[in-house]
Amino acid sequence: MPGKTATPGTTKKTRRTRRSPAETRSLMLEAGVELVRRHAADSSDQALAGPLAHIRLTEVARLATEIAADRQPGVGPAQPITTGAIYPLWPTQADYQTELMFHLLGPDAYPEDRDAVAELLALADTTAPVESILTTVAAGYLERARANPLTYVYLTFYVLGEHPKVREAAQGGYRQLGIGYAAALERLLAREGRRPAPGRTVADFVVALLAVLEGFCLRARVDPGPGTPPPDDPAPHAPLPELLGATLTALWNSFTEPAG
Repeated sequence: MPGKTATPGTTKKTRRTRRSPAETRSLMLEAGVELVRRHAADSSDQALAGPLAHIRLTEVARLATEIAADRQPGVGPAQPITTGAIYPLWPTQADYQTELMFHLLGPDAYPEDRDAVAELLALADTTAPVESILTTVAAGYLERARANPLTYVYLTFYVLGEHPKVREAAQGGYRQLGIGYAAALERLLAREGRRPAPGRTVADFVVALLAVLEGFCLRARVDPGPGTPPPDDPAPHAPLPELLGATLTALWNSFTEPAG
């Protein structure tokens, strides 16, 4: 009404503009990306269980009881694992998930790499050409990686690499793999009469080798397989094992030279 003024000490409220569904979606997605970014950079102990957050103690206890029963056939129902037995070991689910992660990163991690080392050592004692050896090893590695879901679980832990405990555990596994791959490569170098190129070492080769293997391993997760490129691919590509073998051969030629 004309001449009407606000009461002293009060503030006129502004009506909020109604947010559209599209704006809500955009804000939620933006906030989700920010949370992912924060989690990837989180080096706190609370972040350690992230990749295994879907593992629930109740489900684990149920399966553990079934495993115990399977190991004692004919004895009758196994004594169930109760929460009373669990909580003195792991007061929270996050505590269990964290220990499970380090258990996964233990000596039994990366089985496809250990098999690849054994295959490389065996083939180094044959007369097969280096390119054929590397292609064979590459094909076996990718086949085993595709068949083992845990391979991709290991790779998800990389997002927690900022945490010193995770980095230490992963580096321990890498050291063991490095020893195995280095021994196999040394044998192949001796057979071929070659040595590391100037400025390179066998350790350099191993680092590059593992990076290439893991990269192709990730690609294999989404690749539809040989002969069936995605519809939006401009042209079919060669099978991944063949491409990986060619990449490893290129590494071999780049990182080594005749011993002279």
